[in-house]
This record gives sequence, structure tokens and C-alpha cells, in this order.
Amino acid sequence: MLTDFANTAHTLEAITADQAREWSTEQARRATTGRLFFAVPVFLASARRPEPATS
Repeated sequence: MLTDFANTAHTLEAITADQAREWSTEQARRATTGRLFFAVPVFLASARRPEPATS
């Protein structure tokens, strides 16, 4: 998943291929040494249109 983030950033030309590779390598190193923290916040909202008022 993290590699996909880096690849997408490179595809969108936000970072270079070297930056994507370096960042992905750093995250993999952190994961193997128990130093990776990764959170995916998820928000869900639900609503209903109010019923029309009747007289």
C-alpha cells in the first residue's frame, strides 16, 4: 500500500522516481525494525432527506 502511494506521487509528477524509491525503501526498513507507524483514518457519514411537512 505504501509503495502504491509513492508510485502514484511519481506518476502525478509530484516526486521523482528516485524519491519514490528512497521513500519506499525507508518505509520497508522501518517496518522490518518495528519503527513503522501507519494509520488510515476512515470517515463515514450518513444522512436522510427530511420528509416534506404535511398540514
